[in-house]
Amino acid sequence: MDWSVIILLALVGVFFLWRSSKNEEKAKVASARLESDTKLYQHIKTGMREYNFREHEGQFWKAKDGKLLFDTAHMSAFHVDHFAETRVGFYFRDLQEYGLYGGFAGNGDEFHDSYYRTDRTFRKEEVLVTLDG
Repeated sequence: MDWSVIILLALVGVFFLWRSSKNEEKAKVASARLESDTKLYQHIKTGMREYNFREHEGQFWKAKDGKLLFDTAHMSAFHVDHFAETRVGFYFRDLQEYGLYGGFAGNGDEFHDSYYRTDRTFRKEEVLVTLDG
């Protein structure tokens, strides 16, 4: 057998192994992101249940941008001004992360929820990737 063919086959095999390892790395990163985003998403949903439980007679709607709405052992909730959405920002102590909820009333009975990873200013919006749709 010709050595050049053997070397070529070895190089092709090494290339495919390298490509496979790159795909595995991408899959691990995507999986970690999905897991992290899902945890934050679930925390924001829990935060909104607490928010809705505590909201009485529209008192939170009168709050100024960045005002602390309530504080528990696990989270802090803040009013966030937005031109189109109702927004609530959260800081979750166990995750040490900031989350942002946005709600928009559409036509008729339509209502759209948005969930973001954010920073302490609540101006950064990184859409969460989850399997819950």
